[in-house]
Amino acid sequence: MKPTDVPSIQHSARQVAIQVVTNILLQQGSLSTQLARHQHDVASEHIPLLKELCFGVCRQYPLLNSIALHLLNHPFEEKDMDLYAALLIGLYQLGYMNTPDHAAVNETVEACRILNKDWATKLINAVLRRYQREADDIIEELEAMPSVEYNQPKWLVKRFKKHWPEQFEQIIEASSAHPPMCIRVNENRVSRETYKAKMAEEGIDSENGQLSPTALYLRSAVRVNELPEFDEGFSSVQDESAQLAAHILVPEVGEHVLDACAAPGGKTGHLLEFAAAKQDQEETLDLTAVELEPWRLEKIEANLERIGLMANLQCADAGDLDTWWDGAQFDKILLDVPCSATGVIRRNPDIKINRKPADIDELVTIQKTILAQVWTTLKPGGHLLYATCSLMPEENEQQVAAFLTSHDDAKEVPLNALNPVLNVASGVSVSHGQQLFPTIKGNDGFYYCLIQKNIV
Repeated sequence: MKPTDVPSIQHSARQVAIQVVTNILLQQGSLSTQLARHQHDVASEHIPLLKELCFGVCRQYPLLNSIALHLLNHPFEEKDMDLYAALLIGLYQLGYMNTPDHAAVNETVEACRILNKDWATKLINAVLRRYQREADDIIEELEAMPSVEYNQPKWLVKRFKKHWPEQFEQIIEASSAHPPMCIRVNENRVSRETYKAKMAEEGIDSENGQLSPTALYLRSAVRVNELPEFDEGFSSVQDESAQLAAHILVPEVGEHVLDACAAPGGKTGHLLEFAAAKQDQEETLDLTAVELEPWRLEKIEANLERIGLMANLQCADAGDLDTWWDGAQFDKILLDVPCSATGVIRRNPDIKINRKPADIDELVTIQKTILAQVWTTLKPGGHLLYATCSLMPEENEQQVAAFLTSHDDAKEVPLNALNPVLNVASGVSVSHGQQLFPTIKGNDGFYYCLIQKNIV
C-alpha cells in the first residue's frame, strides 16, 4: 500500500465522511450525490480531506471490506452501519494515508463516542490494533480472493474476463487508478493551442488528447478556478471519451437537437459550443435538454450560464414523452442512457459497493424503453447517437442489435458519417458501434453507436 500526502484528519471531515460512507453502504444514494449533499457540512479547507476519505474507502472497498470481515467475529447489524463505516475509514487511514497509526486508531475510537456508541470503542480499538500488528499476513492470506487480487467485486471480475479477455488487464488497472484531469476547450472562445499556451503561462502543463480535438490532459490536477478564464467559459472539465459525442453528431445552427438524459450537462454544453463556434450572430442551435433530477438540472443551468449559452431545459423522464415533448421532431438526438457506469469506475468508485448483477438487467429494460420512446421524436433522415459509459455488451451492442431488429426504420451508420475527419479508430469495433476502454492516463470507458432513421 502506498501512502498519500494527506495531513491528519479533522473530526468534522471524519464525521461527515462516516455519514457519507454509511449512506452508500445502505444504498441511499451514490457517492457523487452524497458528497453534493454533505460536503457543505465541513469547512471548505477540509473538503479535500472529506473527498480523500470517501473516495479512498470506495476505491479500496474490496480489500478493506475483506480485511474488516476477516477481523470481526460477527458483521455489524444494519443499525450499526455507521460503526462499520468508521472502521473502514480507520483501515483506509492505516493502509493508505500518512496519518500516524496511533492517530488513526484514536480518531476512529473517538468517532464511536461521537456516534454515542461507547460500547464499540474496545472492539474498534482491538480490531485496528490487530491489523497494525498483522497487516502483511492478513493481506497475504486474502490476496487469493479475486475481489482482493483485482480490487473489484468478484462478479465484475468474471464479466470483464468473459467479455474482454484481451483488454482485461487494462480494464482492471485503469479502473483502480486515479483518473487524469481532462478539460474541454471551448472553441467558441479560444483555440486548443492558444488555451494550452495560456495554461502554460500559469504553470499548468498539458498534452493534447488524441481522440477529441478539444481535449487537453493536465499533467497535474488543479482546482478549476486555477484554469485561465474558467469562470468566463473558456474551458470545462470533461473526459475525452465524453467529448466525442458532439464531434460525432456535428450539431449545426438552425437544427432542432435533443440531449436526452442530459446530466451532468457536459455534453449539453459541448453541443452548444460546437454549433456556436460556426454560427452566424442571428442563428443559434435549438437544443432541448431533458433531465429527471431537479438538482442535476440546476447544475446544467449553472454550467450553461458559465459558458454563456442557452438551452430549453426540461425536468422530466426522457422516456415519458407526454411530460415534456411538444411534438416537434428533432434533427439529431444524443441519447446517453442510464447505465452501469462500469467504464468509469475510477471516477465513481462507489460502484464497487452498490452495483449488483441484477442492476444490469434492470438497466437494460430502462434503456430499451427510453430508446424506443425517444426514437419516435426523431425526424426521418435524422441521426440518434446511442451512448453509455458501460463496458457491458448487453447494455451496448446487444441493446442496439435488439433495437435494430425491432425497428425497420432504423439503420446503423459509421460513427464518422457526419464528420469524416473524426478519429474513431480507438477501442474495438463491435457488432454494432464502438467500444472504448479506460486507459491509465487517457480516456474513460465508453460506447457509441450512430443510428439513422430511414426516409419512408
